[in-house]
Amino acid sequence: MNINNSDEASNESVQPAVPESLLKDRIVPGLNIDKGIKRFIGDEEVYLHVLRTFSVNTRSILVSLDIAIKEKSTDYEIKIHSLRGSSASICADPLAEMAKELELAAKAEDWEYISEHNKHLNKAAVELISGLDKLFIEADQQCQKQKKDKPDPNALKRLQTACDNYDMDGVDAVMEEITIYSYVSDDGLVDWLSENIELMNFSEIVERLSAQ
Repeated sequence: MNINNSDEASNESVQPAVPESLLKDRIVPGLNIDKGIKRFIGDEEVYLHVLRTFSVNTRSILVSLDIAIKEKSTDYEIKIHSLRGSSASICADPLAEMAKELELAAKAEDWEYISEHNKHLNKAAVELISGLDKLFIEADQQCQKQKKDKPDPNALKRLQTACDNYDMDGVDAVMEEITIYSYVSDDGLVDWLSENIELMNFSEIVERLSAQ
């Protein structure tokens, strides 16, 4: 008896259309996309998620670098090391190499070199982020996600519980459900959740969702 046919048809109707390739043949200056796809074993959705996280995090790192230069703070070495690692992980090799040289300068406390060359790194990073933002728009349009006003409150409640219990499988399952859709009035909540889940900031997530 095919008693579930109607439910299956309903579920299929809300799934996003998944194209054969989100990233193949796309060009972002400063980023080796083909190498990145291979690094993530052909899983373009995972790679795209990592790129989104990089884009969000790098904006704040660039601000922190500027502040550290003004204060000649040891925090510069920590931040530039982080940027070097994240750039290498997404196969943004030119940016990773620039960060490597600046990290060596930081270890030597060569603030003259840092002050001069951090400007070039900042310019390259901003250009990369701009290219990534265009890529995200194109990929989102290609995915054709069904739009909703806001995430399902029940799903957010389940996510809150999973984060509170450090249940990673539960967190991943709920986020997969939530990110099937795109949202028009969530005030950036879903992007914020994705970023903080990546960083495992579960207490912050629980606090924010408790206030929803």
